[in-house]
Amino acid sequence: HMFVAHVSTSLGEVYARQGRLEEAVRMHKLALRVYRRASEGDSAEVAVALSDLGSVLRLQGLHDRAMERLEEAYEMFRRLYGDDHEHVASLLNGMALVLRYQGRLAEALPMLEKALDIARRTQGSDHDN
Repeated sequence: HMFVAHVSTSLGEVYARQGRLEEAVRMHKLALRVYRRASEGDSAEVAVALSDLGSVLRLQGLHDRAMERLEEAYEMFRRLYGDDHEHVASLLNGMALVLRYQGRLAEALPMLEKALDIARRTQGSDHDN
């Protein structure tokens, strides 16, 4: 079953790049179902699948549904890796992007600042100023 999830994820990514968003959503949902069945509780695979699905839903303009998936992925990554991890920063950036598209800039800004702070602490920066 895991191979089905891996291939579905790859197909979803290709479909999304081709603008075939309905098909991309279908593939990412399939991958998410398989990963959820295969794992007990939190897993990186489930969190990534949630993030992938959220990203495609954002591209479709389904911002509320996208945010739900991204928030779930964010919380899962925080439980798995703690607050200072690149996946956590990436999800903060993704959620802020949804908020930006909704015109909710005041809410997006602290998320982006937190994402940048995490990235600097975990990956370093040549340009701290």
